[in-house]
Amino acid sequence: MDDFLTKSKKFFSDVNQLKSYSASFEHLGSQKNSGILDKKTEKMLNNQMEAINNKFRKLSNELKDRLQEATSEISDSQSNENFMYKTKKIHVHSQTKALTSAINEYRDAQYQYKKEEEEKFKLQFFIARPDANEDEISECINEDRGESILASAFALGSNSAKGILDEAKDRKTNIQKIATMIQELIEMLKILNDAIYQQHDVVDNIEQDITTAHENTAAANIDLEAALDYQIRASRLKKILIGIVVTIVVIIVIFVVIKIAFFSDYSPYGKHQYNVIF
Repeated sequence: MDDFLTKSKKFFSDVNQLKSYSASFEHLGSQKNSGILDKKTEKMLNNQMEAINNKFRKLSNELKDRLQEATSEISDSQSNENFMYKTKKIHVHSQTKALTSAINEYRDAQYQYKKEEEEKFKLQFFIARPDANEDEISECINEDRGESILASAFALGSNSAKGILDEAKDRKTNIQKIATMIQELIEMLKILNDAIYQQHDVVDNIEQDITTAHENTAAANIDLEAALDYQIRASRLKKILIGIVVTIVVIIVIFVVIKIAFFSDYSPYGKHQYNVIF
């Protein structure tokens, strides 16, 4: 169990690493869109973003494999009623949701970056073909024969426009890489969402059992506290009653002693003293 918890802690730490990749990717994307960059700077940023993509791809796939391995181990467990089984099941469910969230976050960053790159591509296309329409640009970006369309478009443009043909090709290649990355993320999300769906009923039952156990424990604690409070109050009342009884007894004893002392026939102030006076 200790080994499982250690692995679970490492898993969530790695998920946080994925989120840091998202933050780094978004930061580099904002740098690319902060102004007009020279070719060398833009290429450097592209390489850095590609490196982050590779790191994210590698780690996210490792985490997916770890989840599948943990799920398989739990499924092979001999008992599905003991505490260890339920704890592992809930951990794996939480891990799956955490990984899904991190991948969704990275996918959103990719979508945003793709949108920005497409806008830049459109500007480059309009330089060569001011009369181009949206359909032509979309076809150039998305179709397999887009590169030939691109070359044709720039060939029809001015001599200065032809100089940015390579830049436009690089941007188109970059957009295609982004699209590929997004598709990979979508495929992984499908797998994780299926896993979450399959885990849902089991985890709900486990959580309900745990909630019921907590409620029963809380109720038992309340009953125990009530009983203890009653016992304390009863003990205090008993002490008060004993104190009252003791006080009454003491008063009675004192009264009897005084009565005997002052009103007895054998008292110095009693009958014999009156005989002497008379």
